[in-house]
Amino acid sequence: MTSVRLLPDDALLPDCRFDISRGSGPGGQKRNKTSNAVRLTHLPTAIHVTATESRSLAENKKRAVRRLRFKLAADLREPIDLAHFEPPDWFLTLRRQTRVEVSYRHPLFAPALGLILDLLQALRGNPAAVAINLGVSTSAIVKLLEEEPIFWVAANRIRADLAMPALTHRR
Repeated sequence: MTSVRLLPDDALLPDCRFDISRGSGPGGQKRNKTSNAVRLTHLPTAIHVTATESRSLAENKKRAVRRLRFKLAADLREPIDLAHFEPPDWFLTLRRQTRVEVSYRHPLFAPALGLILDLLQALRGNPAAVAINLGVSTSAIVKLLEEEPIFWVAANRIRADLAMPALTHRR
């Protein structure tokens, strides 16, 4: 079974509901007179996100889909069989020596961070062990988690559930 994180948009979006409404706040007449605010709900999980910052409905839909992918990856844990774990082929395409080369706009960014969080939970909150299992450096793992606040918060939530101290920013 394919992870919801790896589904292309045409397979993910049929399980979602878009709700469109009028935006509020600054933006002038266009924002207050047109329906351009988007709320996107993934029906199987009831996870929802919103996007309201653009005056463009199309842009807000695009942002909502990206945010949904991030939230699904941050909030849903998938079990890891540590005894037989090998980094998936799609992850290996992102690995460069001890680094992971992927930006938040890359389609595999959310799945990569979801995998890191799955491993973090399975490995009792240890980012160094996650790095070893993925064949990268610990700093590469921490750097990726720091890139988007939703993943940093999710990592620290996992550690808090395990009664471990929060990760601290490297900066």
